[in-house]
Amino acid sequence: MLPFTHLITLRYLRFRGKKSFISLITVISIAGVAVGVMTLMVVMSVMSGFEEQLKDKFLGIYGHVVVSSDRPIHDHDNLIRRLEGLERVEAAAPFVTGQIIVRTYNRALGVNLRGIDPAREIRVTNLERYLVEGSLDPADDEILIGEQFATLAGLGVGDTVILVSPTEILLPGGGTRRERFRIGGIFKSGMAQYDLEMAFVSLPAARNLFGMEEGITGLSLKLDNVDHAHLVRRELGAFLPYPPYYVRSWMELNQPLFSAIQVEKNLMFIIVTLIIVVASFNIASTLIVTVKEKTKAIGVLKAIGAPESTIRKIFTYQGLMIGLIGAALGIAAGLILIANINHVHSFLNYRLGMEVFPPEVYYFDRIPARADLKETAVIALSALAISVLASLWPAWQASRMEPVNALRYE
Repeated sequence: MLPFTHLITLRYLRFRGKKSFISLITVISIAGVAVGVMTLMVVMSVMSGFEEQLKDKFLGIYGHVVVSSDRPIHDHDNLIRRLEGLERVEAAAPFVTGQIIVRTYNRALGVNLRGIDPAREIRVTNLERYLVEGSLDPADDEILIGEQFATLAGLGVGDTVILVSPTEILLPGGGTRRERFRIGGIFKSGMAQYDLEMAFVSLPAARNLFGMEEGITGLSLKLDNVDHAHLVRRELGAFLPYPPYYVRSWMELNQPLFSAIQVEKNLMFIIVTLIIVVASFNIASTLIVTVKEKTKAIGVLKAIGAPESTIRKIFTYQGLMIGLIGAALGIAAGLILIANINHVHSFLNYRLGMEVFPPEVYYFDRIPARADLKETAVIALSALAISVLASLWPAWQASRMEPVNALRYE
């Protein structure tokens, strides 16, 4: 059987149709908490999904640790063997990278061109998995472009583009280095920035375009655990020989972006939590009205010997129950909305013409939403804590009521 205080709390929360106005404001209070929890869950899940997707896409293109140098890296095959012999390094892939202009029949676009060794690249990145057309093994006159660029320029596999190298000013007589390449494949990473601004060719083709006789510009490393990136970076600083190398983890390469996301998450949590704080005023109002309506009942309870602590518990538990029901409904609604957020986005875009998540601004072609158990627990506990705090003053007022005055009031 339930304790006495719990029974009274449930009795005061019971809906009694037309007889009491308290039922309506109790429902409003519960709805306020539910809306606040749902909104906070959706906002935090989108921010977490954005951070997770950004991390996955970056690792899928660049690897866990990047080694580079101001000078061409020679004898890279031997260096790769030494690196792959380290405890936490699973694979290494060489690359030659630089900026280049891709000219089509109707436009010119600067891209980050990356020369790769396909056999080693597939062991480090997810580029092969991202391919939607063509092959990851481009010939020396083939280039792989992103789907966003292909759509923008109206290109397909087999079409021809002209690559204009920045080394043209070094040619005798001020001539230009222009090479005609055929589209050998199209990839889709799901990150609009990469799909628009990155392109891949073979290592020999990249060397030719950037005026390198031999060597590479860097190495991408895949580790057994992405969380070991900082540790491996420190170890490689002492391991690598002269000339000096720059060793950076994926977190350091994107530190400003990921730091900005974390700051934004914290700010959004604080701002959206204010919705729950506003709902807590409804809870306080509900309990104040309840105390006024239950004046005679409180007087009877105190007259038969109920201590002040019991009266406080009754109304504090009522605030807790409102918060608990609201949090549960908010979590359920939040999970449903998170699971269907891209359908909601498509509906708003189709019916109302509202583009709430443009890919050119937010990098991704879909809204990345990921419900996190820890964040959900923090949100629910925050809602419960705010609800309990909102009930303390009405509960204290009820407990201070004198039995004689309460019964005379009635």
